[in-house]
Amino acid sequence: MTSVGPDLNFTNVVLSFLPIGALLVTILAFKWGAPRAGAMSWLIAVVVALIFFGADAKLVGIASSKGLSLSLFVLMIIWTSVFLYNVIDQLGGIEVIGNTMTRLVKDPLGQALIVGWAFSGFMQGVAGFGVPVAVVAPLLVLMRFSPAKAAAIVLVGHAWAVTFGSLGSSYYTIQLVTEIDGAVIGPHMAAVFAFPIVLTGFAVAHLQGGMVALRRGAVAILIMGVCMAAALWVVVFFGAPQIASIVSGLVGCGAGWILINYGIMGKSVGNTSANIEKGSVEGSNPKSSNFHVAFLPYYLVVGFSIMSQIPVIKEFGTNLVWGLDYPATHTQLGYEVDAQADYARIRLMGHPAPLILLSLAISHIFFRVGSHWRSGAGMTALKNTYSQCVPTSVGVGTMVMMALVMTDTGMTVLLGKAIANGTGVVFPIFSPYIGVLGTFMTGSNTNSNIMFGALQLETANAIGIGTVTVASIQSIGGSLGSAIAPAKVLVGTAIVGLSGREGEVMRQTIPYCLIIVLLTGLLAWVIVYMFGAI
Repeated sequence: MTSVGPDLNFTNVVLSFLPIGALLVTILAFKWGAPRAGAMSWLIAVVVALIFFGADAKLVGIASSKGLSLSLFVLMIIWTSVFLYNVIDQLGGIEVIGNTMTRLVKDPLGQALIVGWAFSGFMQGVAGFGVPVAVVAPLLVLMRFSPAKAAAIVLVGHAWAVTFGSLGSSYYTIQLVTEIDGAVIGPHMAAVFAFPIVLTGFAVAHLQGGMVALRRGAVAILIMGVCMAAALWVVVFFGAPQIASIVSGLVGCGAGWILINYGIMGKSVGNTSANIEKGSVEGSNPKSSNFHVAFLPYYLVVGFSIMSQIPVIKEFGTNLVWGLDYPATHTQLGYEVDAQADYARIRLMGHPAPLILLSLAISHIFFRVGSHWRSGAGMTALKNTYSQCVPTSVGVGTMVMMALVMTDTGMTVLLGKAIANGTGVVFPIFSPYIGVLGTFMTGSNTNSNIMFGALQLETANAIGIGTVTVASIQSIGGSLGSAIAPAKVLVGTAIVGLSGREGEVMRQTIPYCLIIVLLTGLLAWVIVYMFGAI
């Protein structure tokens, strides 16, 4: 891709910002949904590209097609992970998993940390898209947390797991949009995530019991946070980012349970023991009354993901890929994009979607043989998945198409240069807030990475700083922004009976989100300028 293209001037910058500005206005001011807002933004990007940036219909068609190819990679993960969750939910498994967690912990601070921080991260790894808030917030209410506090704890507590959650959809998106090799950006991002992981733990403790809880839980939070961060990095380093949040969340649950049982948190303050007795867990649903039975599909997903990284299996699946080839393009203003082969290619032996479907197929056989299957569960799960995923799919598809039209006509590079000139050396501090903005607008870290991933990369290139760190910080900021995204806050308030009182919850989550993002941005600045990171 060459640097020749539209001139950097005020008019061109305003024109380049129009599609993003339209997305902001339609979502925030007009309160449009993501599908409608995304379609409008794509249309504006096309018009601006054709009239002002020297594109023709062929270039727009190729860029939009690339957007759909990129969307398919991500959407396959979303569709299959949500379907898997819905199948288990129809069999009563999600209730069993959640209730098993709640009866293992009685200390209120321990409940907040294990259930609201670690377990919500596990749930984000499994399904995402508001599922952790919908599942975990009611559990905390059962544990006698106030509804507003329960929603706030889960919103802040699950935010660390979003990028590598939903079987890695947001992570794969930032990798594909920036075209940075997964072996490079994955471990680097996971290492930077260690700091916000620990910070979200402290935020959850402060939400639960103020400074008293912070002091009492400080050692346990540090130990749990280090264990979770180490697990996240190890899993990503060994090439299985799609299960990183799952494994990290489970490690956090285990570490927290051990710490509580060994008295590391000291004496419990107050009595908020759960309203769930052991008998209710075993008898809540006869179709799926055992934790290990309910958890079987996730055991298989983890197992197959690990197996897919074995050298012999990876080599066998090297040629089992699907992707489209795209020709080189250029605008009348001289902006060129190189030809690309196997764009957004899908590895049938390594992509999360086939592994999820294989796990589900084997689980289905086991459930039927063991009389755990309920008639109609599969069809109901499929219908629920369709209704849940159609708006998300349309929104992701149109926003990716918009992003690719902007990228392939030079608009994104132009915006990057403008931001670089405006922020200079302090850009790494502001970078994660761009990720937060994307998630706040769309309710999705995946969409945030689609909208701003390329922009962040171009800005880093314009300034001459580490592109891998900046790309990582974009996704980390988008992940942390989940704590204040209106779409997720609405899920939290609705599920705990606070509809219409979203402001009450957001007033609790916004300060924690903004402070953690600021500290993460400062860390990024240190990494970039003090250590000369890539």
